[in-house]
Amino acid sequence: MAPQASKLLFTGKATLNSFIDLLLTKVLQLISPKEPAEYKAWRNKFMWRRIRFFLWGALACLCACTVFDFYGWFYLKQREASWVIGDLIQMSLLLSCLIVHRTKFGHRYPAVFFLCICSVNSIVSLNAGSWTLMFLALTTVIPVCWWLHLMAQLSTLVYWWVVNQPGVLTQTKGNSFDVIILFLYLFLFCFICNVGVYLHERLQRAEFESRRELRVFLHAISHDLRTPLMGNAIVLNNLLKKSDSQVSITASVLERLLEGNSRQINLLNSLQQAYSLEVRGVILHCEPVQLSTVVTSVLNDLEPYITQNRVIVNNLVQVDLPLVNADAIQLGRVFSNLISNALKHNPHEITLTLDAIAKGKKILCRVQDNGVGMSKQQCSRVFELYTRGENGRFMPGLGLGMYVCQQIVTVHGGKIGVTSQPGVGSTFWFTLPLLGEMRSS
Repeated sequence: MAPQASKLLFTGKATLNSFIDLLLTKVLQLISPKEPAEYKAWRNKFMWRRIRFFLWGALACLCACTVFDFYGWFYLKQREASWVIGDLIQMSLLLSCLIVHRTKFGHRYPAVFFLCICSVNSIVSLNAGSWTLMFLALTTVIPVCWWLHLMAQLSTLVYWWVVNQPGVLTQTKGNSFDVIILFLYLFLFCFICNVGVYLHERLQRAEFESRRELRVFLHAISHDLRTPLMGNAIVLNNLLKKSDSQVSITASVLERLLEGNSRQINLLNSLQQAYSLEVRGVILHCEPVQLSTVVTSVLNDLEPYITQNRVIVNNLVQVDLPLVNADAIQLGRVFSNLISNALKHNPHEITLTLDAIAKGKKILCRVQDNGVGMSKQQCSRVFELYTRGENGRFMPGLGLGMYVCQQIVTVHGGKIGVTSQPGVGSTFWFTLPLLGEMRSS
C-alpha cells in the first residue's frame, strides 16, 4: 500500500510541476514574446527618446504647478508650504532623471529607467489624481511594453497600500464601499491604459515588419533589374572589343539580349500593375463567361512553359458549367498567375490539376499541385503584397501575383484561399458568383 501511495504522490508532483512549467512558459511568452533583435533595438531607442520627451514635458508642467502653488501660498494664503516644498522636490528629482538619462545606463536600460521614474512619482505623490495623470501621460507618450506599465502601476499601488495600511484599515469601518469604488476605478483605468498600449504596440510591430519587408523588396527589385542590365552590358562590351568594324551578332546573343529586356519589362509592368491596383483598384468589364474557355486559353498561352517544366496538366473543367458574370481578361490573369506560381515554386515533372464545380450560387475553382507545399505561416501571408516564397530571392518576380489574384477575385464578389502541407502540395481555390448573382460594378 505504501509503495502505491508514494507512486501516486510522485505522479501528482510530476503533473503539478509540468503544469507550473507550462503556466510559466505561457506567462513568459505573454510578457516577453519572441521578437527579432532588430525590433528590440528599435523599441529601446524609441523608449529612450520618448522618456526624454516625457521628462521635459513633466518638468514644464511641474514648473507651472510650482508657480501656481507658490502664488496660492505666498499671496492668497490658500496653499500650504508643504505643497511648494513637494513641487521643488519633484523638480529636483526630474532634473536628476534628466542627467541620468544622458548616461550610458539610461541609454542602455530604458525599461529600468522607466520604472525608476514611476517609482519616484509614487513616493512623492500619494493620491489617485496624480497617479492617473502619470499613467495616462506614460501611456500616451511611451505606448510600448504594456507589462512595464503594469509593473509601474502595481508598484505604485503596493507602495500606497504599505504606507497607508493602518489608515485604510481604520477608515474602512464606515467607508469600505468608497475604498472598493476607488480600487475598481483604478483597476479599470489601468486596464484601459494597458490595453491601449498593447494594441498600439501591435500596430507599431506591424508597421516595423512592413518597413523591413519593403527594404527586402527594394533590395530584390534592384537585384532583379540589375542582373539583366549587367548581362546586356557584358555582351555589348564583348562585341565592342572585336577588331572588326562591322560586328556580326549570332541568334543566341540576340536571344539573350531580348530575354533580359523582356525580364525588365515584366518587372516594370508588375510595378505599374501594383500601383494601379492600389490607386484605382481593379476595373472590371463583366459579361457572361464560360469558364472552360478561359482555362483552355490560359493553358494554350502557357504551353511552352508547361512543356519546358515537363508538367502533367489535368484539365477537369467541364464545358457544361453554368456561366459566370466576370471579366474574361482579369479571370484569365488569375488562372495564369496561379499556374505560373505552381511552375515557379515547384520542381519539374509535377502534376497540375484544374477543376471547377458549381456550389449553390457560386462556382468553386481549384488549382492543385503535388509539389513541395507550404507551411501554415506561408499560407497565411501568401496573398500579401510583395510576399515571395522561401526561395523567392533566387527567382525573378516581385511577389505580386497572388496579391493581384486576391484583388481580382474580391472585386468579382468571390473569395480566395489556399490549403497546403509541406511535402504534399498546395491547392489554391477561389469562388465566383454565377451569372445574375453578382451586382454589376
